[in-house]
Amino acid sequence: MAEYKGCNIGPSDRKGKKYKAQCGDNPPVHFGASGYRIKPGTSAGDSYCARSQGIEGSGKGSANYWARELWSCLGNKSVSDKPFFGKIKL
Repeated sequence: MAEYKGCNIGPSDRKGKKYKAQCGDNPPVHFGASGYRIKPGTSAGDSYCARSQGIEGSGKGSANYWARELWSCLGNKSVSDKPFFGKIKL
């Protein structure tokens, strides 16, 4: 597992999910649909970021928070061509 923003990130053991974030003693958060590719910095990324921006419960304990990190969302735009997992080793 790799550390990112104070949480351990690794592969998920839950069916249908790619990643898992474990922050301290909190329950793990499983996120990222297996079988799909993340394309930050594209129109698909912009669409995802705009769609997910208004979802409530966006702290580190939510899948939405981590999915938005994965898509490199800044507001309603996807700003990076490289997801944060490209910056850490799993």
